[in-house]
Amino acid sequence: MKFNFTFLLLVVLLSIGCRKNETSWKSDWVVPLIKDSLVIKDYVNDSTLAINNDQSIQIIAERSLVNLDLTSLVEIPDTSIEQTFTINFPSLTLNPGTSFVDEIKEHEFDLGETALTNVRVENGKANIRIENPIASTGVFHVTLPGVVKNGSVFTHTENVPGGTMANPGIANLELDLTGYSIDMTGETGQLYNLLQSKMRISTDPNGSAITVTNQDVFKTIVSFENLTFDYAKGYFGNIIFSDTNTVDVDFLKNIVGGAINLEDLNLELIIQNGIKVRAKGEISQFESVNYNGTSVSLDHPYFNQEFIINPATGSWSSISPSELNFLFDQSTGNLEAFLENIGSQYNLGYAIELNPLGNTSSGNDVLYPESRLGIELKADFPLKLGADSLTLRDTFDIDFKNDSKLLRVESGDLILQTTNTFPFGAEVKLELIDEYGAFLAKINSTGSVLPAQTNVSNDAHEPIENELRFNVEESIVNVLPETKSIVVTATFSSTTFNNNKVYANAALHLLLMSELKLKSQL
Repeated sequence: MKFNFTFLLLVVLLSIGCRKNETSWKSDWVVPLIKDSLVIKDYVNDSTLAINNDQSIQIIAERSLVNLDLTSLVEIPDTSIEQTFTINFPSLTLNPGTSFVDEIKEHEFDLGETALTNVRVENGKANIRIENPIASTGVFHVTLPGVVKNGSVFTHTENVPGGTMANPGIANLELDLTGYSIDMTGETGQLYNLLQSKMRISTDPNGSAITVTNQDVFKTIVSFENLTFDYAKGYFGNIIFSDTNTVDVDFLKNIVGGAINLEDLNLELIIQNGIKVRAKGEISQFESVNYNGTSVSLDHPYFNQEFIINPATGSWSSISPSELNFLFDQSTGNLEAFLENIGSQYNLGYAIELNPLGNTSSGNDVLYPESRLGIELKADFPLKLGADSLTLRDTFDIDFKNDSKLLRVESGDLILQTTNTFPFGAEVKLELIDEYGAFLAKINSTGSVLPAQTNVSNDAHEPIENELRFNVEESIVNVLPETKSIVVTATFSSTTFNNNKVYANAALHLLLMSELKLKSQL
């Protein structure tokens, strides 16, 4: 939701202060001259606004309220697997180039109730350590069956220097597992959570004959670190996501009074399940909290009741999330009061439980790279509203410096000239604040920003020009050197409190000038 179009006038008024161009008055005086514009068409086609046939503006907005981290669905903790081998004879003499170990082992990951049959690594690595206890160089062929990338099984051959049982020869290598698929069904293809490793060892083909005893232990250690996955298949277990998400609308924190009136409202809260897992959930709260702490909780017949979320359909790039929609309009609950509370904070309480009935998919839960699980908010209603003494206040840093030996400001005006085609007007005042937050002076304006009127064709507002003068009298000049910030307060009102359409020609053009009397002192 973009309430801030109600308050576009203030955005631009404030932008001419210190946020964009910090102004510093020095002895070498330069008269500030700032031009700025805000045009409603600049916000069309940014997934927020559209133009209707009658040239009025339509709010069409989509916002993510909850986007759950699905990496917790499939987690393999940092794990080390070890494969060792010794011969079955007291000793064995081997000629150069002889293979004497060729063995596959299965290693099981402890994943609790999660049962994985296949995963693809998004990020992560494996560190492999090989230990050779014999005096001659050993040729180690390490293979991870089922670990495949671009159709090739991971295989690595390493010549490991000789050593002893007390001080074996060692080789270390690091494998980037990004993009590797891992079959975790074991040698039979019927199990889960298993990783295979195969070790084949040969004597040095260029060395001499060697003797190996049953006291010699050949070893490989594979350590997996920081594994994350973008694809997984199996049974993901019973998992509950439960929280209260807070969404802050910082701009609306500046509202300190007044009211708005909205019409023809239409809002959707959408639960999206982009994984192939059955789920259930509950929305316990959707609350708006405004500037003075007043809260309004949105009502809906299905809130605080369990609902079922079906699994997604399709696969890979064609994955299609299932959706459960909560529809709101002015006939459903208290949507109007909820939005007109002008909340600067929104609290959404929810719970989503995966596999509430256990492994009903028979191990066919699937997570794809494009899978998402979350809650979206969609708005689709005309920008047609009213404002009644809607008061916004903000504070901006500023630095006035005056070299009294050369130049002195005696008095004058700050002049704000506007051309407005919005149906809202505003009264503006300024307050000067010192570095300790103490009030120094108030500057009121003569004149105001007047609301524009609809043209005879009822498809636009006629431009209206205004001039606001802020008198800088001598008492105010005297406190300028102490001023470190300016508080800007703008009070907005519309021609009527309802049915104020904003049209495609809506714009506010501004020109700020200083008209000051100066006296040089040499």
